[in-house]
Amino acid sequence: MKRTCYIAINGIRTCPGDAEGWTDRFVTWINTRLSDGVVAEKFEYACSALLRRVRQRQRADEISKKVGYYRRAGYRLVLVGHSNGCDLIARVLEACGAEIDAAHLISPAADEEDFADAVREGLIRRIHIYGSRSDGALRFARATRPLLGWLGLGYGSLGLRGREFAHLFPEVALDHSDDSCGHSTWLQRGARFEALMQGIKENDLLDQTLPLPTTSPYSKNNSKFAS
Repeated sequence: MKRTCYIAINGIRTCPGDAEGWTDRFVTWINTRLSDGVVAEKFEYACSALLRRVRQRQRADEISKKVGYYRRAGYRLVLVGHSNGCDLIARVLEACGAEIDAAHLISPAADEEDFADAVREGLIRRIHIYGSRSDGALRFARATRPLLGWLGLGYGSLGLRGREFAHLFPEVALDHSDDSCGHSTWLQRGARFEALMQGIKENDLLDQTLPLPTTSPYSKNNSKFAS
């Protein structure tokens, strides 16, 4: 089976030097609990809510370079992001073409249409969404988007619509939402984090059995799903 590299990407208001951060725990879990040939990396950055757009494109380019290193070494790539990290994943998909095998989106503060475009263009084989309709941060983001979006400050709220997105693209997107969760509940130390990691592990094992597609079933050239 092909070697796999997971890359974890944090959201805003995160201290990269915090050894107790979820990306550090993620890397340790993957590297100590999964089989040989599976490795984990992380991409960390510090960013406030109002300044997240300032270096967003540069961050995506840096992640894309990391993806390229592993692709050239023969790995399949799985990206795992939280909140704004999912917006970065959307930008990486646009930059890297069809080099990403799967994405796991935790409380994604990302635009639904960005991932819809990636699916239609065949840039990714599988998307997993871990969201919640009770996510207060994303509900606030959705409410303020009309006021802040034109300034480039608004956040997407895909995490509120995981079920609907998966319904639109059932051959690519799977929803694992839990409405009892808040924005960062999935990442809490202990049982919550362990359940998330077990879910990611099991979902990715199933993803590896997917046949390699020749074209996206949702391509604009496919009359069944053409807009």
